[in-house]
Amino acid sequence: MNIISGTEFDYPPLGIVRLTVRYNSRHISARWKDGKVCLNVPYGVDEEDVSRALEQFTPQLNATRPEILYYDGQSFDFKGVVITIKKQNHTPNQIIAQARMPQSVVEVGSDFDFNKIDTSRAISNMMCRVAQRLAPNILLPRAREIAHALKKTPVGWTISNGHRVLGRCDSNGIIALSYILVFLPQHLRDYVVCHELAHLSEMNHSPRFHELCNKYCEGKERELINQLHAYRWPVYR
Repeated sequence: MNIISGTEFDYPPLGIVRLTVRYNSRHISARWKDGKVCLNVPYGVDEEDVSRALEQFTPQLNATRPEILYYDGQSFDFKGVVITIKKQNHTPNQIIAQARMPQSVVEVGSDFDFNKIDTSRAISNMMCRVAQRLAPNILLPRAREIAHALKKTPVGWTISNGHRVLGRCDSNGIIALSYILVFLPQHLRDYVVCHELAHLSEMNHSPRFHELCNKYCEGKERELINQLHAYRWPVYR
């Protein structure tokens, strides 16, 4: 079966792949454009040819993956909110947003070039503003639920605007969670909450702290730490 030009599909090692049939081409080629892999194929190739080519190109494409590039129509599905990026023409020189649960939209003016890093940074900043607005309603109910299940009672909870430090527990027993946790999958958000709850008993990172945190994480502390370190953030940090 021949491939239809313009077809898009999700290829997990790379993300969205867009196929383009080139009638005057003899070889398959691939490059990044607008945050997607554009795979150019000669007429007559089939799905097996495409699969083999993607497997062959994956190491090179991962090595040259753009820092962060967004594209029109892209959606990010986070627990509690889906953020969709759309191009708009009514204010072409602005990036605006509607921060709502469960659907938020970042609208990018038509003057912006999705292939430029400056545009990526501007979109990232707007996504962060959306997350800041929604973070209390997304993060705190679940954090309180975990604390209740573990029989821990922090003095209070706050949302912090820092994005490097994911969480903090002060000596007064107040836990601050960064709004940036909105961009994590739920199990990694839960890990950060468990980490800070463990600090209510152990204010350092001693073996006793890790033993307690590991207990809260059902024996998966090291695994979750590794996943967090390897996580590819959808915004600049």
